[in-house]
Amino acid sequence: MKYIFSILSFLLIQINFSQSVRSIEINTYKYIVVDEIIGKHSGEMRRFFVKNLKKGGYNIVNLKKPLMTHSQLPQDLKDDPSLALYLVAEENNAFCVDIITNLLDFNGNLKLRREGRSCSLLSTAIKKSISGLTSYNYKYDPELKRSAKKTKINNEWAGNGSGVIISESGHIITNHHVIKDANDIEVEFLLNGNPQKFNAEVVQFDKINDLAIIKILDVNFDGVQDIPYNFKSRISDVGTKVYAYGYPMALSILGKEIKVTDGIISSKTGFQGDITTYQITAPIQAGNSGGPLFDSNGNLVGINSAGIRKDVADNVAYSIKTNYVLNLIDILPKSIDLPSSNKLENLPLTDQIKEISKYVVLVKVK
Repeated sequence: MKYIFSILSFLLIQINFSQSVRSIEINTYKYIVVDEIIGKHSGEMRRFFVKNLKKGGYNIVNLKKPLMTHSQLPQDLKDDPSLALYLVAEENNAFCVDIITNLLDFNGNLKLRREGRSCSLLSTAIKKSISGLTSYNYKYDPELKRSAKKTKINNEWAGNGSGVIISESGHIITNHHVIKDANDIEVEFLLNGNPQKFNAEVVQFDKINDLAIIKILDVNFDGVQDIPYNFKSRISDVGTKVYAYGYPMALSILGKEIKVTDGIISSKTGFQGDITTYQITAPIQAGNSGGPLFDSNGNLVGINSAGIRKDVADNVAYSIKTNYVLNLIDILPKSIDLPSSNKLENLPLTDQIKEISKYVVLVKVK
């Protein structure tokens, strides 16, 4: 009976969508990019989305898996990403749908993001999502040549830190001090063996414990798969072998290749007895901030945050314990599935490093 009700609810969403979608003020955009559809009805939802939006006279760019590459997008959309609205749909349970609408600026950076939810009409969710974007609308005129020029931006990044991916949809843990006051955030990492760059934005932070969660919000990002590690929430013992991953001084003298240093947990408390951090002997430098600390079994045990200068003390650094990271994750607006794999446990260290490095990101800010 529950299954039948679920199907009827979805059909109700479909029936009402085509009747009211034309009243939504999205005809001021040349394209609507239908991005990821998440849920057990994802195939039906995507087909219905595209079919009815086309019926409404909208020019649809359907990004379906495998994702359309940037080179296959319409040329004018490549030149000016602000020509489109980017819609993402997610079934949050059997009867409700979340619509996320992203608006990019002329340079392809995320300008605005709005969400809408409906447990009856799909069009209602779209309206709620889009309503906050109306002040940014422009009237598209195919006969008018746009005079806008790409804003000259400073290509010099102000600094960098590190981060680690904690969800398949692109949530990343880093330090708050890495992204504090940043207007632009870009992350770099190896995806499918190739270096990739994506825009990201802050979704949650904990200033007191120096933690932040950023999320990749980029039309060219299709998620990651098979995150191979596990969160260790219990306190690790003194003497535990640990490895610090990150991109120290990546924009200056050390380059963008990931660096790994080793050491042990030398104390269960940090600076002046701080219970939120471990003291570790793994060397870290400027740029390591926000990078992960793993144990020899491939468990994530901390987020590296600071070190004491060598002229004060040798081999003293601090890493924030993962249970404080979990506290921050718990207050995200939407829950995420954290990695919980033990596949690294029996691998040689060199293989562990190869696997973990795929999910450690260079965080650039300005």
